Amino acid sequence: MVLLVHGLGGCHQSGYMLRLGAALWRRGWRVLRMDLRGVGAGEKLAQRTYHGGCSDDVRAVASFFRQENPNAPLILLGMSLGGNIVLKLAGEAATNPLTGLHAVAALAPPIDMVACAYMIAQPRNHLYEQYFVRHLKDQVRRNRRHHSQAARLRFPRHLTMRLFDELVTAPSWGFADAMDYYRRASALPVVGQISVPAFILTARDDPFIAVESFESLQTGPATEVHIIERGGHLGFLGRDGAGGFRWAEQRLVEWITKVRAAW
Repeated sequence: MVLLVHGLGGCHQSGYMLRLGAALWRRGWRVLRMDLRGVGAGEKLAQRTYHGGCSDDVRAVASFFRQENPNAPLILLGMSLGGNIVLKLAGEAATNPLTGLHAVAALAPPIDMVACAYMIAQPRNHLYEQYFVRHLKDQVRRNRRHHSQAARLRFPRHLTMRLFDELVTAPSWGFADAMDYYRRASALPVVGQISVPAFILTARDDPFIAVESFESLQTGPATEVHIIERGGHLGFLGRDGAGGFRWAEQRLVEWITKVRAAW
């Protein structure tokens, strides 16, 4: 089985989730496209929405489907924020094993959320930040419609992601403040503990993923870290050798196929 986890602003219907799911399905995998808490098909069910380190939620989903398919090896695959979550879970599995986990892969994961929060707050990234802020505000409003007991907030006119996390994410999940959230949710401290095969791909020109985190990353022998010069954030446009132009997604599929062949 491959469990796909989307990024901030995404859901099971995001384009990359559909493309990767279809490509893996054609190669014989059971594919699970997960909606993180409070979005997508599960929007009405959760009284609070996901955060960037919610590895326990992914663990719960993975464990449920392992019970349904006890003999199926499990691979975690995360995109952007989902990449941070699956890497965090795979690192935590060193001391709290996840039964059946065989490999993990991540594309453009913000493994150092402190550094990434600083980058996205820079003036050159204003458009990116406001895009995500609008999504987060809409997410809170939709949650309130479904759950009348949800706390009512009046957002300031000039809302930033850092301020949103101060007002919403941190108090909702028991973090002391936004900085405490970023530190505790980051996969960076545990990536080096990953013992299963791992694949990480990021771009040096990603506007809000700190490449320095990957350049100095201490990993185990089974972890591959690939830093390319150009790709932006989940861009990676170019011929994929299979008739498409999302070459990084094809690279993920090929790596997963290679890992399976080695079992």
